[in-house]
Amino acid sequence: MIKLYCIFIFLLLTTLSFNSFSATSYYKCVTQEGTTFSQFPSDNNATVYKVNSIINQQVGPKVDYTKQLNELERESLLAGLQAELRSNQHKLAILDRKKDQADYKQQQRLNHILAKEDKKRIAADIAKKQKVINKNYKAQINMVKKRINKLQKKIDNYQ
Repeated sequence: MIKLYCIFIFLLLTTLSFNSFSATSYYKCVTQEGTTFSQFPSDNNATVYKVNSIINQQVGPKVDYTKQLNELERESLLAGLQAELRSNQHKLAILDRKKDQADYKQQQRLNHILAKEDKKRIAADIAKKQKVINKNYKAQINMVKKRINKLQKKIDNYQ
């Protein structure tokens, strides 16, 4: 019985703590089965209790977090730009490797045992293909380098 009363009071005080000022009524009913507490009367013999509570809420100082949030956003942007810069630098390395592999493949064609006329014909074909490879390579490299320069300028602006 005492446990029930303590639980009810605890719940009542918890409910009251969420309001800065509150007045709450509750009813205590004593029956043959025991004492009950309720927000509604159970019979005419119910006793009304009123709980008044005034809680002074403490308010901390007003703080403007704009500078900190702007700094976090700047750092986040900077980290993203640096990651993209690293990615483009890796693309350059991959393009270099692919060009070297293509050149190697073309040079390997000459290493086969061939007649002089075949070697001349294949050498001319290799020269054409290497021009195409170099042209594509330069176009891709220029595109990636332009992107790297733009990223580097953005990074410099944020630092």
